[in-house]
Amino acid sequence: MLNLKDMRAAALHQPGYVTGETLMRGNNPVELLAIGTWISEDYWKAWETAPERLELENIVDSLLEVEVQTTIYKIPEEMDKD
Repeated sequence: MLNLKDMRAAALHQPGYVTGETLMRGNNPVELLAIGTWISEDYWKAWETAPERLELENIVDSLLEVEVQTTIYKIPEEMDKD
């Protein structure tokens, strides 16, 4: 069965991917936060729309009770570069 580790493993080979982690809220194994770190937002956007990722996301979405939310955060010093 596919899981978040599989999605992160697929991202490992993508240009611009730095690292990632999955966090669980307290003792609730159902509520998770997946964090991916990318060299730039452009690399993330390329992966976000890649056919391989979209296929994996469709599989994961079918297993979830709520919709996945994606939010981009930046290091404050990097905000001036955009």
